[in-house]
Amino acid sequence: MKDFDTYIRDSKMNCEMVYNMKPNEVPFLKVGLTNKELQFRKQRFVKELSVVQHFMKKLIQYMEGIPTLIITTDNQGYVLDIYGDQSIKEMVDSLGITQGTKFDEKDVGTNSVSLSLKHHTPISLIGSDHFHHCLSEVACYSAPFCFSSNGSLVGTVSMMTTVNYASNFHLGLLSSAVDTIEREIQLQEQNHTLHLLNQVLIESTPMGIVMTDQQGKPLEFNSSAEEIIGIQRETIIDNGIGQMDKIGEYINYVLETGKKVENAEFSFSLIESDYSKKLLLDVLPLFDEDYLIGAFAQFRDMTNYHELQQKLIESEKLSAIGKLGAGLAHEIRNPLTSIIGLTHLMKENNHKKEYLEIITAELERMKNLVNQFVSYGKPSYMERVHCNLNDLIADTVELMNSNAHLHNVDIYVEPTNINAKVLIDESKIKQVLINFMKNALEAMPDGGNVCIQLKSDIKKDEVHISIKDEGVGMTKEQVNNLGTPFFTTKENGLGMGLPICFDIVQAHDGKIKFDSEKGKGTEVHIILPLNYND
Repeated sequence: MKDFDTYIRDSKMNCEMVYNMKPNEVPFLKVGLTNKELQFRKQRFVKELSVVQHFMKKLIQYMEGIPTLIITTDNQGYVLDIYGDQSIKEMVDSLGITQGTKFDEKDVGTNSVSLSLKHHTPISLIGSDHFHHCLSEVACYSAPFCFSSNGSLVGTVSMMTTVNYASNFHLGLLSSAVDTIEREIQLQEQNHTLHLLNQVLIESTPMGIVMTDQQGKPLEFNSSAEEIIGIQRETIIDNGIGQMDKIGEYINYVLETGKKVENAEFSFSLIESDYSKKLLLDVLPLFDEDYLIGAFAQFRDMTNYHELQQKLIESEKLSAIGKLGAGLAHEIRNPLTSIIGLTHLMKENNHKKEYLEIITAELERMKNLVNQFVSYGKPSYMERVHCNLNDLIADTVELMNSNAHLHNVDIYVEPTNINAKVLIDESKIKQVLINFMKNALEAMPDGGNVCIQLKSDIKKDEVHISIKDEGVGMTKEQVNNLGTPFFTTKENGLGMGLPICFDIVQAHDGKIKFDSEKGKGTEVHIILPLNYND
């Protein structure tokens, strides 16, 4: 790489041989910008000029006693800023060096600004290093500075003093200052970019955003927050988070404890209104290493969600009522048709006793249907007691054995060491067991075996009662419909037994599952929680 002496020598040769300059002449900067062009360029580099001036004025203070003038140019050599020692400024004014003029070797001769821009390196010209003799009492130091992000040349920063104060130390000092300026410009650009991204994210989200410092002073309050809670940003910034009722309380809790708050749901009353909104809030503590520096809160309006959910529930209720009503009407219509037909027959012949018996049976069937329909889904009193399921199963099997013999079925209880004590309504769970055992018997018209097994799942705190038959089994579609009111696989079934069983088990926080295959039988799993607490 060429050294400074070579750069200077080549420049002086150009001045003499190419530009036909004379060393005794007084150079003068000829090319200048219009005032409009100058203002445009200064506005373009307003941040950079501000940073340069901040650091270079500090540098002038450190060099107290040394007359120093600072000149800042753009990457084309146009002067954008001049400040510093007045005596040196008067001298450069005589050379036409003012804001808007251009340092060009063909006009001003060998100069540090042009050399620094040309070779992209700091340059010093002291006394006779200049081509013109009138500058022999001046020492000039120039250093280029760039955008660190893309490496593009912004311009130069130059120091001018007299040869009496010339020192190689000045070029190193200037280079160090320019390095600091570049880092500061890069940092400001990064901060600006991050700020823009932050604002885009904060303002584009539908969630309300609030940020505070460690004292709870609001730092950020986005437009979505304004819209959700109906309070202007200026009100929160000026008066504090206390204006936000429960939101402010949660933020203060996080600032005091350093613990986060997640999925806090509450009603927020709007100011000057009887209307309230359902809000879902998260508040996170902000840490710089181990130090709490603030809190970040985000909340969303869940009002429409809750209203929609309520409408959906109401819609499902109406749909269920319609289906139940249609099913009940269908089931009642059949015996009513029989009764009406029989009453007509009674008028026509003498078989009244026989017809009355049929009518009574049909009326009893209607009565049972209505009773089961009324009990379905109706909250009933649960008289829970501590019960040993082994004993309850044994009692139920003993009760069902006589019925099982009539169907040529053997009920077998698999031995177990499990001491399954649960808190249940004994009579209702017994009703469920009877119902499923009865279904198992009826599923085997040619006889067979019913196996009952009791298992516990310690990890899930559950106990499983399984009732397995060797009956006709069910299709997948039939299994999926089990528990639906009035759905039955029996020829004379009402379809209300299983829905009631489902209600009872669910009231105990339990579940019912089925494993069935057509032609291979069915296994029912009744799952109840162990150590059930009321």
